[in-house]
Amino acid sequence: MIRLLKKKWKEWRSYRALVRQVDPQNFQRMAREIKELAQLAAQVSPENADIRSQISNIQREMDQLGEMAAKPEFRRLSTGKRLLLRQGLEQSKEQLIQAIEAAPSPTDLIQ
Repeated sequence: MIRLLKKKWKEWRSYRALVRQVDPQNFQRMAREIKELAQLAAQVSPENADIRSQISNIQREMDQLGEMAAKPEFRRLSTGKRLLLRQGLEQSKEQLIQAIEAAPSPTDLIQ
């Protein structure tokens, strides 16, 4: 009996974790974070038209995602699609962080 209760408790906790991951507010928060990272990348990246256009595209898409996640239609997306979107956002976030870290130093002097 206790084993059954433990199993049900574990299943319920994993279900709740999944629900938190695909919550629209979580997507809005992630979109804000990625937009801020894109702004930071724009500040530290070299003056390159391609990079600037990519960054502006990212910012525009994150604005759209934030608006879409606020709409009730977003909740109608399947959990699988929202998980895939979340994974894509996490990869984008990691790529932006790597781009920021790889940016050249603004000065040659050691501080």
